[in-house]
Amino acid sequence: MTKLFRFSTCIIALFALTSCSNIFELDSDVQARQALFDLMEAQDKFYQDNNKYAGKLVEIEKYNFKYHTGIVYMEIENANKDGYRAISLPAESTSARVFAFDSKQGGFYEMDDVEVSRYVLGALRQIREERRKENLIDLTAWIMMGGMVFLGLRFISKYKSAENNSLLGAYLFCLFPLAWSIAILGKMDKNIIFSSQISLLTWASLVLAFVSAGLGAKWVFGIKAEPPQPSLLSLMACTELIAMISGSVMVYTLINYN
Repeated sequence: MTKLFRFSTCIIALFALTSCSNIFELDSDVQARQALFDLMEAQDKFYQDNNKYAGKLVEIEKYNFKYHTGIVYMEIENANKDGYRAISLPAESTSARVFAFDSKQGGFYEMDDVEVSRYVLGALRQIREERRKENLIDLTAWIMMGGMVFLGLRFISKYKSAENNSLLGAYLFCLFPLAWSIAILGKMDKNIIFSSQISLLTWASLVLAFVSAGLGAKWVFGIKAEPPQPSLLSLMACTELIAMISGSVMVYTLINYN
């Protein structure tokens, strides 16, 4: 059980770290980034034919370079035979993400907040305020998850035994679906790209929710040396409820966003 707990804790810690990355990406941000990648490819072809880089977008249209101009704003800021600099961002940014390619800065990169302020002006303060609110909600959620992990530790130290292993394992397994459900409910909407990463995490959470429910049921119907204590019954009820709610969130997400 100790190994099982360590494994589950590592999974939760890994998810906590990756939650800081851009898992839930807006469609407009994805399109802006892809448009810049397409520009980079077209510029390479243009350079092979002309021994210099294009300074205007119209010059590379013949290389099948297209993007949605109503969604993406793109500009080649400067170009010569040695390199070029281009930027790409959503025309109406709600996330303050700006992508750039600069030969002098090592190629493609995403701008930090200092550089972003040059391109996202009027809405930047509001975007940052919304981001602070989201970060506070995320912090609150992870504090709650930390408390539940601590509760699991207490139960393991107090009730660790062969007949209780399935229940304790069920509780640990249900924490990942719970964490992912919180993330989905807080981030997912119709503007978010349902990426392969989100799909994989959602399916994994659904499987773990079923495993958790199964282990909880195994403990309920298993043979016990003595009647279970009320605290263990409460843990079982909590585990089954979390598994049921988390599984429902996963099914809803797969049906509506996949």
